[in-house]
Amino acid sequence: MYPILVDIKQFSILVVGGGKIATRKVSALIEAGAKPTVISPSFSDTLLNEKKNGTVLLRERSFQYGDTSNFQVIFICTDNEAVNHAILNETTPRQLVNDTTNQDNSNFFNMAFMKERDFGIAITTNGNNPKKAKILLKTLRKYLKGIKMD
Repeated sequence: MYPILVDIKQFSILVVGGGKIATRKVSALIEAGAKPTVISPSFSDTLLNEKKNGTVLLRERSFQYGDTSNFQVIFICTDNEAVNHAILNETTPRQLVNDTTNQDNSNFFNMAFMKERDFGIAITTNGNNPKKAKILLKTLRKYLKGIKMD
């Protein structure tokens, strides 16, 4: 893996799934300036509110063959193994794919990221343990609060 920062708002982004994990991914994408498309039979209240704000496009239906074709970045966030497999079967090597249910199917991973006014810190476990990355970042955040940086 090669760590980089990407201006995500210039990419077409698809998130399949409307639950907790999808909501977390979409929230981070919106914060970074992207306007993702989300396909799911149902959505969290947060995603429904983001639709009202105009920051996300929701397609209230099940995933269908061909849905990934116009997207450069794809997040698989469903708990349905058959759907996840169908999504993977139609992606191409030119698409960035993050399967939140199986890291072996992903060609990129998100990093836990702490953004401050004049710097940022990212931590990764290469997709092996996102919870650990969050704990490390939280610990680092507490540590840095105790340091005066001028």
